[in-house]
Amino acid sequence: MTSRFERMVAGIIVMMVVLVSSPVLAQDGMGAAPATSGTSGTSSGDTLPPVDFRPIEAGERTNMPPLMERYVLDELKALRTEMQGMRAELLREVVNRQLEAIDKAISYSSNTVTYFFYFVAAVGALLTMLGWQSLRELKSSVRNLADTELRRLSEEFETRLSALEDELRQKSMVINDHQQEIENTQTIHAFWLQANKVTNPRSKIEIYDKILELSPGDPEVMAYKADAALQLGDRDWALSLCNRLLAEAPDNANGYYQRACANAGLGYPEAALADLQRAVALSDAMRQPAWTEVEFEPLRNLREFAEILGNPESAAPAE
Repeated sequence: MTSRFERMVAGIIVMMVVLVSSPVLAQDGMGAAPATSGTSGTSSGDTLPPVDFRPIEAGERTNMPPLMERYVLDELKALRTEMQGMRAELLREVVNRQLEAIDKAISYSSNTVTYFFYFVAAVGALLTMLGWQSLRELKSSVRNLADTELRRLSEEFETRLSALEDELRQKSMVINDHQQEIENTQTIHAFWLQANKVTNPRSKIEIYDKILELSPGDPEVMAYKADAALQLGDRDWALSLCNRLLAEAPDNANGYYQRACANAGLGYPEAALADLQRAVALSDAMRQPAWTEVEFEPLRNLREFAEILGNPESAAPAE
């Protein structure tokens, strides 16, 4: 392509030279005057022909030699042909470049789509490896996860509910026990009031037995029952009741007092005095009823009896 361009430039230069030199040749052929004598002294190589800058007429253009004119026309034709070829080659080059750009764009788009599908396929393969092959499996997995969580929560709430039910059951049992205890206390209190109103010792013993059914082994009830047995004259029974009472409650003052009465009535003064001293030591209120107790009549003349009870006026009143 470079050689063609150089040839084209050379042809243009030749054509310009021919066009410029043709008027000069025409002027020389029409009898241009030679150089003046004034300039004859100079050498022929230093002199230049004068240049005529007047416009060239149409008749003068035909004075070009036919061979030169043919040459110029051939050169112009060849130059035009080469220019057309260069134009066609340039257009072809531009079209090729455009086609290459379009081909690259299409290739880039195709590669992008291909790589995108490769990425989607890789992600799908990865999801397949992880177990999420489809939306159905995803939905199933979510459902299984939700079922597992709900089952765990339900079991936790059931455990809490069971613990709450057990606690409520225990509290209800405690409340029932307390309520039963309150009812027993009210019944026992009613029996005590009834026993205080009754004067017959046997009736009192019956009431005390009812109280013992509600409160087994109550030391206070056992002591009053022993007192009622003494009123009936059954000192052995009273002594047995007091022994049972003191075996369960060794610090019960009334129990020692009633056993002292039973021992005194049975003829055991030493045991009676020991129980009386123990009763007075545990409760000073036992002194005053001892001065008037009928069962202690065999002991009143004894010095130890007076020493245990002390001065009757200073004795504290019985409860």
